[in-house]
Amino acid sequence: MRAKRYKLQRRLKPKRSRVKKLLKSKVFWVGILGFFVLAGSTYGIFFTPFFQIKYIEIRGNENIAEEKLRQATSESLQRKVAFFATNNFFLANAAVAAAKIRAVFPEIELVAVQKKFPDKVRVTVQERQGIATWCQNKILRVELEGLQEQTTRSIRQCFALDKQGVIFEEMESGKEVILSAEGVEAALGDQVVDPVALERMLQFQKSVDAFPLFEQVGLRVLSLLIVSKERVNAGISEGWEMYFNPSERIDWQIQKVKLVLEQEISSQRRPFLEYIDLRFLDQAYIKYRQ
Repeated sequence: MRAKRYKLQRRLKPKRSRVKKLLKSKVFWVGILGFFVLAGSTYGIFFTPFFQIKYIEIRGNENIAEEKLRQATSESLQRKVAFFATNNFFLANAAVAAAKIRAVFPEIELVAVQKKFPDKVRVTVQERQGIATWCQNKILRVELEGLQEQTTRSIRQCFALDKQGVIFEEMESGKEVILSAEGVEAALGDQVVDPVALERMLQFQKSVDAFPLFEQVGLRVLSLLIVSKERVNAGISEGWEMYFNPSERIDWQIQKVKLVLEQEISSQRRPFLEYIDLRFLDQAYIKYRQ
């Protein structure tokens, strides 16, 4: 007959004794001390007034109000830490701030944001300079009063256009040459024309305006309508147009139209012109109004 074996149960230590052992542990107290040091350091770095950005210096602005730039900069530097907004020097991202400032102000071409330890930021801007005017027709939907119907209405919008082909400020059309494009409805900050094409178009306009014939009788290029990449219609103040290709040699097209005006078209017939087409190699096609 086998002898019965009895398993002895280990006697569990009371919870109170384990707590006492924990409180006597150096590791526990080092951990507690580390936690408070970390918490204090975090507060000291991210929330103490010493490292909050207090001074924002603005440079280079000409037309944009300094206070508007300062306000936009302050908002763009803000970051959230544990649901709290802070303008902390270490958390502020200069590149992100610069991008946000440009988004708020389309009239800014270049912006640099520099942090100066411990509580200063310097913002240097370069504003866009208009070299022409861009105009377009905007379609608005209008509800008819008393009727559940809508109609559309077209309004003309004009903007300052810079050398990069970007529209940046709404304005009234003046003496500057007016550029436009078929079917384009752009917003502030949009690039509406390629910079290289724009440079060539304005080269054509300025060269034609400088023709002795134009200066003698007071003619000028009023508008440049972009029909496609290969065709621009230059509207002349006398009521006719020149078609040219900004993708081809501009100097040759200028020379062609100069010779045509001087040798082929009399001053009596010129007001009856419809267009002169300069886009085809060494040819210039002339059409008169019926």
